[in-house]
Amino acid sequence: MAWLSSLMILIGIALLAASLKPISEILAMVREGRLHRLWRVLSSLIMLFMVGYAAFGILSSASHTVRIADIIVSAILLAGGAFVLIVAQLSASTTRDIVRIAKLESDVIRDPLTGAFNRRYLDQMIDAEVAIARRTERSLSALLIDLDHFKHVNDTYGHPVGDLVLKHVAGLILHSCRTSDRVVRYGGEEFLVVALDSDLDDVSTLGERLLHQIAGGSILLPDNTQLKVTASIGAACLRKDTDGDDFITRADEALYVAKQTGRNRLCTSPAVASQVSAKPEHVGILRDPWLAQAI
Repeated sequence: MAWLSSLMILIGIALLAASLKPISEILAMVREGRLHRLWRVLSSLIMLFMVGYAAFGILSSASHTVRIADIIVSAILLAGGAFVLIVAQLSASTTRDIVRIAKLESDVIRDPLTGAFNRRYLDQMIDAEVAIARRTERSLSALLIDLDHFKHVNDTYGHPVGDLVLKHVAGLILHSCRTSDRVVRYGGEEFLVVALDSDLDDVSTLGERLLHQIAGGSILLPDNTQLKVTASIGAACLRKDTDGDDFITRADEALYVAKQTGRNRLCTSPAVASQVSAKPEHVGILRDPWLAQAI
């Protein structure tokens, strides 16, 4: 009967070893966070169990006496190895499904080129955010960002370079915004930032920072030349006496003034009704022409 006990121990070790493969797949899908750490701990424990299994098998073989208890323990260890393998495989399958569903959901609400949210997401989100802002009496503001002379980039350098520019600018915006802010690709070369808990001063500060970052950066082209771009920005905040997405409309009007008054600047729409004038107030600085190519 000693051979039976040893066989069950070996099979148990093999089952534990087999469970490490689906766990490694889970670790590859869950690359960080608490779940990643927990699966790493579990993987280490399984390897310790394998050592324990082997030690028990060696001690049982060395005793030269096969007891019923040894057979029972070996059977339990075999069943334990099978249980761990089944759980690991089911967990890997569930994790794959969750990742696939998350990707599908992300594809529905995110622009594939820039990684920003798309208009579908904006349409779903904006009414809820406006309602929350009004109920909690929190500020809600918008920045509408439009790349200056973007058509000239596409006409001169081609659409692949235009895509590079869009990804570059989107990356700057996403990096500069808080995780609570919503960055949306609003149109072809337009991006909308819906800033939660931000008044007009807060969002204007963000807009000025984005102006400097966009104008101060450069995009490396395939021929190793560098392309510089600028943007015009309109800013507005939610008012209590207007429709839900009226502040986005006013940000668009402020953007129009920024375009008409020289580009590469930020213009704001007054925050309260008493501040409304014939044209949105504009702030910012006028810079050199938007496009420069570094040698």
